[in-house]
Amino acid sequence: MTFIDRATSFGFKLSNQRHLSSVKDGFISLMPLILVGSAALIIKNLPIPGWLDPPGTPGLHAPEALITVCNNVWWGTFAFLAVFAVFSIAYHLAKAYNGDEFRTGFVALACYFALIPQGSEINGAGAWGWISWQCTSTSSLFMAIIVPLIAAELFIRFNKNKRLLITLPSSVPPGVGKSFSVLIPAGLTIAIFVVAGIIVEALTGDNAFSAVNKLFQPLVKATDSLASGLLIVFLNQFFWLLGLHGPSIVGSVLEPVSLNLMTDNMEALTALAGDWSRYDVKNFHIMTKPFLDTYVYIGGSGTTLGLLIAIFIVGKSKLYRSLAKGCIVPGAFEINEPVIFGLPIVLNPLLAIPFIVAPVFVTILSYLAIAAGLVRACVAILPWATPPFASGYLVTGGDWRAVLLQAINIVIAIVIYLPFIKIADRIEMEKEQT
Repeated sequence: MTFIDRATSFGFKLSNQRHLSSVKDGFISLMPLILVGSAALIIKNLPIPGWLDPPGTPGLHAPEALITVCNNVWWGTFAFLAVFAVFSIAYHLAKAYNGDEFRTGFVALACYFALIPQGSEINGAGAWGWISWQCTSTSSLFMAIIVPLIAAELFIRFNKNKRLLITLPSSVPPGVGKSFSVLIPAGLTIAIFVVAGIIVEALTGDNAFSAVNKLFQPLVKATDSLASGLLIVFLNQFFWLLGLHGPSIVGSVLEPVSLNLMTDNMEALTALAGDWSRYDVKNFHIMTKPFLDTYVYIGGSGTTLGLLIAIFIVGKSKLYRSLAKGCIVPGAFEINEPVIFGLPIVLNPLLAIPFIVAPVFVTILSYLAIAAGLVRACVAILPWATPPFASGYLVTGGDWRAVLLQAINIVIAIVIYLPFIKIADRIEMEKEQT
């Protein structure tokens, strides 16, 4: 078996691994909430002078009712996103096992809430049961991934043990009978998590949430670096070259970490209160998924919008010209599967070179531009299909320099693709003439 065969087999198995797929599908299901919450944050922090200033000061002010709506939308989405993720991930893992999706999701939620530390007082007054929203928000996404994966595994396995199931007479309604039959599996699963939480606190002196966040903190810091960004981009391109969906494989790991980083950016944005003169890149993370979507994957993975424009410039073959005409509109919305499989780029050693080099080059340039303070960091989450220029402006909270950086990246991609497209197009023309 060749290296390509082994790599393809590995990538295929990885993309179909049920736990990684459950995490990926779980977050995909939450995308409407993420986008709505991010939109509220963008509206609240519109780049308008005086937007958040008190009435009576110069500038156009945001209506108080609008700010209240935006705050409440954020509270109903991002403030409880970890809770939604617990149910969603457990649901999809149970679905992969052909298990009971809803009951598995509810048991996972019970396990999650059982681990949340409870305060005993607020301002000196007794208030047992008080919990911090940090345990329900994106700040606790790592726990929101670990708990449902383990809870679903335990609950599903216990359910397969007939000795743990309670069988009621056939006269009992099926819904009631099913609920009673899983009492022991549900109780055992929740009890295991309660005991595990007590053990973790006894060993570390921290509650489970703090312990897990500290455990994954090095991963979060490592992800927000140029080196990790280059690795992510390279792996994404590499899997595409094998005919595998790169974002699906890499995204299952990147998504939760990126959400954690973007949460910090959104909090830093809120702290600015609309005053961008106080912006300091040191308070923001650079290497996030919105960064890759905005500056690197322009036209899709491989910065293929540059490839399509290069075809319009030097392409003469019927195949390449017709393909470029049909793919330019989808490419403007980051959809490039027709290009990857139509040229094709998959297993094409000639086009593989610019397909890797172009996104790597623009990743380095974009990271350095933001790190130097020439362009703002990403502060919002947009649909991945947002067209270039609009995405650059919105994702940075209205920074026109982000639009300029996107334009520069497209030009660079065109220059990198041009010589390779010229050679590939010449080869295709020779085929058409014979």
